[in-house]
Amino acid sequence: MCGIVALVEPGRRFERTLLEAMGTDMAHRGPDAAGIYEQEGLGLVFRRLSILDPTPRADQPMSDPDKRATLVFNGEIYNFRELRRELEGLGATFCTTGDSEVILQGYLAWGEGVLDRLQGMYAFVIHDAAQNRIIAARDPFGIKPLYFANAGNLAAFSSEMRPLARVLRPEPDPDAVAELLTFGWAAGSLSNLKGVERVPGGMVIGVSVADGSVTRRRFCDPLDMLGHVDRSISPDEAEKLAHEALRTSVKAHLVSDVGYTVQLSGGVDSSIVTAMASDIARKRLTTFAVKLDDERHDESRWREMVTGRYDVDHHEVPFDAGKFADALPRAVQHMEGPSPHMGCVLLMLLCDEIAKVSKVVLTGEGADEFFGGYLRFAQWRKLVSQEKAGRLLPQSLLPSCRPFLGIKRLGRRDAAEYASVYNDFNAMHDLFPGLVPKAGFRGEVSRRFRDFRDRLLAIDQSCYLESLLVRQDKMAMAASVEARVPFVHLPLAQVLNSLPHSVRVPGAQTKPLLKAVGEKYLPGDLLHRRKVGLTLPYADWLKRDDGLGRFLPDLTDGSSRLAAYTDRNRLVGVVERFRRGETTGMPDLVRLVNVETWLRSLPSGAV
Repeated sequence: MCGIVALVEPGRRFERTLLEAMGTDMAHRGPDAAGIYEQEGLGLVFRRLSILDPTPRADQPMSDPDKRATLVFNGEIYNFRELRRELEGLGATFCTTGDSEVILQGYLAWGEGVLDRLQGMYAFVIHDAAQNRIIAARDPFGIKPLYFANAGNLAAFSSEMRPLARVLRPEPDPDAVAELLTFGWAAGSLSNLKGVERVPGGMVIGVSVADGSVTRRRFCDPLDMLGHVDRSISPDEAEKLAHEALRTSVKAHLVSDVGYTVQLSGGVDSSIVTAMASDIARKRLTTFAVKLDDERHDESRWREMVTGRYDVDHHEVPFDAGKFADALPRAVQHMEGPSPHMGCVLLMLLCDEIAKVSKVVLTGEGADEFFGGYLRFAQWRKLVSQEKAGRLLPQSLLPSCRPFLGIKRLGRRDAAEYASVYNDFNAMHDLFPGLVPKAGFRGEVSRRFRDFRDRLLAIDQSCYLESLLVRQDKMAMAASVEARVPFVHLPLAQVLNSLPHSVRVPGAQTKPLLKAVGEKYLPGDLLHRRKVGLTLPYADWLKRDDGLGRFLPDLTDGSSRLAAYTDRNRLVGVVERFRRGETTGMPDLVRLVNVETWLRSLPSGAV
């Protein structure tokens, strides 16, 4: 796990001080080593968190002995040993034992075809000396972040946007702000900032160092797997296939020269990862969890069902309202935008503790998006009915009572797009009428499919999932920890997305297939309980001046950044209504605090 930057501008010699400063901007992503490669028109910057072959011989930028290609790479390739054996059979020789050199030699052997062979999480840039061009690629699901800016003659790639601020002026993108306020995450190529693109997963971008010309190619679109299920697969066969594929993925994610730990929340997903890892490794695991002082949201009893069954050295890290509020600005800074899920703050602080004993942590992210773990999958038939009714019935004639409330709330919108929004987005749109999201990437994804469950899965796997993956990456890397996600693995996804909906997402229940797999490892009480997730007592914390309440004045004072998008008096009114105890027709106040905190982190005058 590392940080990379690549700058291309024909004829320019990039100043060493600029390249070094960009490396310093990402020091948290790679405290173990730093490196720079530069020639006329090109600068590559690297920061290393050494996991595989942690010796200096595996430092980057990495070139082959003949200097035909040079690589900077962030991530892990889980099938690198198989690829290495194949390359050795073709005559390649290796100086290291890690995965970085496999990408380099793979490119020399297969060109961009190496991308079709890699299994893992990655963002990398390769300079091809013979062609004097670079290629930049991001893994199919976007597990590892990669940003791209093309301004004038300059093309720039980076693991984070912070280094790009040294060559661009960071300004919030209104289209992104609209999606942040409604969905909590700006999807597709929206990066939150004008002039900066988040490179789509499965994309390779080429840039000529000679003339700056840019080419793009989508080498893998995971959504192509959807809509082609094999209905002949029986429930028993589906369970066997899912079990084998998940276990294979967990085993692959245990490869490390520096060990690993596990985030164990007590939920189904992280509990299954812990159980499988323990069963495969046959050695004691180290696990970590957040311990909340609010018993309503604490999941200790469920974690104990796992720690009592498997050989783990478990650590509980206590948190409260004050610690959360203290850490919010730092989490937003590292997220480079509002926290897409406020649990980001706790993940970051948890990784601060994990970093004291390990560089690697396995997590349960991604299970819900592939196994149908959200309430919307249990209620998909209801959502279909509401969507149809909303498009047929005049909204003004619908009464404001059950069963019409859901129809009125949705209006004529795409139910698959808005199924993940649980707050009152209409109240948010009323507060910011100029920031209602446009038809964007979510809509494009939804329109690719006819079946409603395919639409839900597609939006979750291409939009919601990326928000979790980027959150996990940036919060872990804030503490110089590599986060791994066994549930988000292309071979596993290929299996799961081929299974019949009647088995994977039948409705009326969530994650039935994963729970069936889990019964081989965990007690039924844990598997079949109501999903909690990383929920927090936000309303209570907003009432406390030592908690999130300390940020409410930021919304209403004369320096409010959100006031640039609405009448400040309306923001004052929202805060006053909250303090009076009103809850109906209220925009999500935590989200407002979140977005305001991010806008304040940008240079003055950027809004």
